[in-house]
Amino acid sequence: MTFRARLQQAIIGLVTAATAASLIIAQRQNNAAHREMLALMFEQQFASFKRDQERDITLAERNAKRLSESVRLFAVLEAGDPDAYQVAADELRLDDFDFFRLTDAEGAILEPPAGSRADAGLFATTDQVALNAQLKSASPQQSMAAGYIELRSTESESTRIYRILSAPIRNFDQTVGALILGQEMRDFELPEGANFEQKRGMPAMWLNAQLIGKTFPQELAAGIQQELKQSTDSEKPMSTERMFRVESVGYRLVANCLNPGASFPPAYYVSIFSLAGFEAQQRLLMIQIISLGLGAVALASLIGFLMARQIAQPIHSLVRATHEIQQGNYQPIISAGTTHEIRTLAGAFQDMAAGLALKDRYHSVLSMVADPRVAEQLMAGKIQLGGELREVTVIFCDIRGYTALSAGRDPREVIELLNQHMGALTRVVYRHHGVINQFAGDAIMILFGAPTSHGQDAHNAVQCALEMQAERERLNRETQEPLGVGIGITTGLVVAGCIGAENRADYTVIGDRVNLAARLCSVAAAGEIVLDEKTRSMLGSAIVTKPTEPLLLKGFAESIIAHHLLKSSTP
Repeated sequence: MTFRARLQQAIIGLVTAATAASLIIAQRQNNAAHREMLALMFEQQFASFKRDQERDITLAERNAKRLSESVRLFAVLEAGDPDAYQVAADELRLDDFDFFRLTDAEGAILEPPAGSRADAGLFATTDQVALNAQLKSASPQQSMAAGYIELRSTESESTRIYRILSAPIRNFDQTVGALILGQEMRDFELPEGANFEQKRGMPAMWLNAQLIGKTFPQELAAGIQQELKQSTDSEKPMSTERMFRVESVGYRLVANCLNPGASFPPAYYVSIFSLAGFEAQQRLLMIQIISLGLGAVALASLIGFLMARQIAQPIHSLVRATHEIQQGNYQPIISAGTTHEIRTLAGAFQDMAAGLALKDRYHSVLSMVADPRVAEQLMAGKIQLGGELREVTVIFCDIRGYTALSAGRDPREVIELLNQHMGALTRVVYRHHGVINQFAGDAIMILFGAPTSHGQDAHNAVQCALEMQAERERLNRETQEPLGVGIGITTGLVVAGCIGAENRADYTVIGDRVNLAARLCSVAAAGEIVLDEKTRSMLGSAIVTKPTEPLLLKGFAESIIAHHLLKSSTP
């Protein structure tokens, strides 16, 4: 992947991640703020409802206290006299209450006489049996008890919810009955002229596993009932909060128990809030953030493209320049770029190219004056000033009759003849892993085993010598100036290394084996190869030789037995 593509990918990834993080954070903060707002609205709505209930309870307690102080009512209740309703009506102040009932000490409902004030606010066609059944839980208690009932007209489907307050009537620590006050709840009806969208919250009553109220759309009833059943069927929680969706619209409801611990069935005040507006705002916010993110991605991509272009083009130029340098062009054309860093890099690259050009020239010159393998070792710093003992096979090869050949001839012709001769033999030497140590006039000094060994150095040297003679014979057939060469070969320990000074040294080998190879070369006639005893012993039976007469050589005190190489059965 290119730098430009990676930069674009990184920019798009960062902007996308930042956009997604912003979207998540914004949604979480909005959700938290909305939950806090809804919690406050739930709390305020329920607190207002509880204040009304507490006011009514206080009023009921005052009425019960007034009745408990009535000697006439105490007497008629104790006697079970039906006139108790008349006496109670005279003493009571119903105010906001719609009906009342009296019970005896055992909790049995005393039926009010027809036409009494006890049923002033009830349905005219209320089912008295159903009413009495729901009031059974209002038997005399030790203190005020609250509950809720639902009453349905026997002639219509209309349903009303009544708050029931039961207060004991006692005198002289004796409970003779209970006062039951009923008040219709109108909190769960939609005000005239209002609509569902105008209501911030939609209260309802959950009583006897039924949802009662007209403040919410009826299509929500099934979803609300299902959520409430799941949270109130198995246990009787003080409060519960649920989330549900109807036709892709979210709703949140909170149900608070109105009469915990009472003998009446538990009733829940349910507040329902639509999340349609909030979710619409969330979607709008999401669209805005995503739009901003896409715009940021596009702008950042454009900026990244332009910045990458400023970097990529000079880099491509440097890559092309690198390929040109690999091909030998050390003066490539480089685009400097527009940034300070790229211009600095381009300048450094040009300096490097100039340095490589100079090193290449040095290498070329070094390769011309030294064997390439020796040159590589020297450039790699593997050959230091000084020497090391190595077992080396040394070849000296000399032209016979060179003095007579060169006498009276144009030096340029002699040089051309020598270059042709030396070039052909050098190629043979390289094929056999030999190292040309030096050219000395018409002589060649060749090493096998220094500076590195290829194994079977003596064998390689002999094969090289045989091919050198064969190559010289081939050249003699193609030239008008035939030459003969004599070759001397020795093997033994020598000192191999750089000799000279720190700033000027030559790689060579020193030892009596070198001198012996030169002396054997001098006694070898044209076309002959003379070996020392050590080299002969390392060749095996494949090489056929003939020992020489004892040789008295210059620089050697004792005579030496050498061997003429006759033939080799190995290729």
